Amino acid sequence: MENLQEKVDVIRDANGLVTIKAQNVTDAYKALGFVHAQDRLWQMDFMRRAGAGRLSEVVGEATLNIDRFMRTLGFRKLVEENYAKLPPKVQSAFVAYSAGVNEYIDNHSSTLSPEFHLLNYQPEKWKPTDSLLWGRLMALQLSDNFNRELLRQRLLKYLPVEEIDSFWPPDNSDPAIIPQFDLSKATRQKIFAGAHPLPWSLAPKDASNAWVVSGDKTITGKPILANDPHLALDAPGPWYLVRIETPDYTWAGATSPGVPFLVLGHNSHIAWGFTTTHSDTQDLFIEKLNPDNPKQYLTPDGYKDFEVITETILIKDQPSQEFSVRKSRHGPILSPVLNDADNKENGHLLALAWTALRKDDLTALALYDINFATKAEDFTRAVQNFHSPQQTLVMADRRGNIHLMAPGRVPIRKQGDGRYPVAGWTGQNDWIDIIPQKDLPQSLNPDDQKLVTANNKLVGGDYPYLIAKDWPNSYRARRIHQLLDKNNKLTIEDNQAIQMDTLSIAALEILETLLVTPAADPESETIKQKLSEWDGRLDLNSTEPAIFYHWIYWLNRAAFGKLPTDARSFQTPDILRLQRRLSESPDSWCRYGEKLVNNENCVAQMTESLRRVASNYAKLDKSISWGELHSTSFQHQIFDRIPILGELLKLKIATPGGHDTINRASPSMKSGDLWRFPNVHGPSYRAVYDLDNLDNSRFLIATGQSGNPLSKFYGNFLIRWRDGNYVKLDGTKTEKNAQHLTLSTKSINYN
Repeated sequence: MENLQEKVDVIRDANGLVTIKAQNVTDAYKALGFVHAQDRLWQMDFMRRAGAGRLSEVVGEATLNIDRFMRTLGFRKLVEENYAKLPPKVQSAFVAYSAGVNEYIDNHSSTLSPEFHLLNYQPEKWKPTDSLLWGRLMALQLSDNFNRELLRQRLLKYLPVEEIDSFWPPDNSDPAIIPQFDLSKATRQKIFAGAHPLPWSLAPKDASNAWVVSGDKTITGKPILANDPHLALDAPGPWYLVRIETPDYTWAGATSPGVPFLVLGHNSHIAWGFTTTHSDTQDLFIEKLNPDNPKQYLTPDGYKDFEVITETILIKDQPSQEFSVRKSRHGPILSPVLNDADNKENGHLLALAWTALRKDDLTALALYDINFATKAEDFTRAVQNFHSPQQTLVMADRRGNIHLMAPGRVPIRKQGDGRYPVAGWTGQNDWIDIIPQKDLPQSLNPDDQKLVTANNKLVGGDYPYLIAKDWPNSYRARRIHQLLDKNNKLTIEDNQAIQMDTLSIAALEILETLLVTPAADPESETIKQKLSEWDGRLDLNSTEPAIFYHWIYWLNRAAFGKLPTDARSFQTPDILRLQRRLSESPDSWCRYGEKLVNNENCVAQMTESLRRVASNYAKLDKSISWGELHSTSFQHQIFDRIPILGELLKLKIATPGGHDTINRASPSMKSGDLWRFPNVHGPSYRAVYDLDNLDNSRFLIATGQSGNPLSKFYGNFLIRWRDGNYVKLDGTKTEKNAQHLTLSTKSINYN
């Protein structure tokens, strides 16, 4: 390999897990780029093409809407501006990594992954800025507020604001992560809305668990940190396990193909993990067009010209297309690229303000510095440059410190709470500042010796800034707290078991309401009895979870089934939302729902929903378990669109868990089969870090190390992932069948 300073040894064990042994970190980055390209080059290429709005060049017209949306966001130019702001040490890392990727592209001896052949193209050289596109795509996936603003705006066509707001009920049982925060009070002073244009694989979706306990609560006397980020269940998965050894540092954990740094994991001194904060860092502004000049929009100082950029999209087997991207003072104009948006011009347009679109974003620097942190103080300094997306980070060091922080740029608004699109021409809704870094939520070595984050509410009511108006429910966080408090001295194995826990507090709590439903017949009474004896665990071989979700399905139809098709996100039940409506509005919870029986009475709808469950259960094959009805089919961007081949290469497995269990496995209710609830969202990675002996840390990914479906490492982790059979990345194995790849300054040798 050209430009290597010294020889690098790459060892691949029987599971496809890679250990890189290098004499310096620059060579390690080059080697990581090489092995990423070996195993995941097409995934890397799809990522950069998606981020740059260049999918249609190789896929064709089917991805044109994605490209138009990405060009509107302007990620391709943005990452060049971000890269220019990075210090030389970080740029050098990206350059070294790119050299390793390009070494494989230029000199690979094996056949490229089948996707390149199916689409009939060759990968271009990798550029350092390509790696930064990953960060912008992750920011997009982990930022969901503008999508909710669009939904609320669509609902305004049918419902009053007060009713819409009730669909996002506060979780009053929520254990706020930072209950006290001593700060002086901060000063805060009908348009169309289409749907989010991205397909499921790219659209916002997120959840995660992370916790850390101090040495006072562990058997070793040193902290233990656990983390499992939840993303879409795709093949190949988003993570690549690796151990990197240099004379000064050892790293182990999850890398993302396309990025030279460890994203989640440990170095020789600290371990860290992320969850999504669910902060509101996006606002939609309604811009009023000049009726005499559509190239202008109204501002507090009069009409102003849009900034206009002409984009040209190349399309495979089709003529290229040009379109104009407009930007207002708030951000890019989204209206032309939203799905199902009627009357798109109508005198008004929607602009997106988003902290992740700033030119001076230094999140890549923060990740670099996290990789080299040796103690809590280093970590605290590193995350000051973690700008977007805002994440809740937990950290433990070998000195015994545990720390939680929520770095990121969060806007301070003149007024409003960011839940609906607002007028952009008055200036009254503008952002006036960013929450100061020193005032962001954090907790260091708390008295109760533990820190837990599962996307639940981050701050107490006395926190002086608005991070978010709406927070996800606290079911997972409450269950984690229960299990952490169960033992006085926790082991690594205890924490692994917590990650695999399938008890649903949500199910047990809503059943208290459901089980008072009057039964219409003996079969319904039998269903009630069966559920009353259920322990709330969504285990692989149980049947009660299927009965439970089937009942939730009918109740959700009865509660929200009349909402229009452009607001059908309510067809995927939120148990907290349903529970609150059932308990707080017992006589009117069904007013926006389908009438399951010809009766206006909501109690009658409850009884009918139970009767339907009982009637359908009588027809169900009782030998079919929850795991089979709730199986996961990992989605592939290309193969799934090819008949026969897609099924032949499909990675599919029965899975336990549910939407609100720690072992998250969100069931979809859109399959058309009332008794099948495919698992579409869950832990893409699991890790438990032992700060007493970091080599004793445990890891899991969802599919396998390879992105090539013809490789034995494509899906070899499926059963391990489902059953919680973790592996170590300790670098001690010298298996006879391990593969060695030696990268030298002149050649590449396999043995």
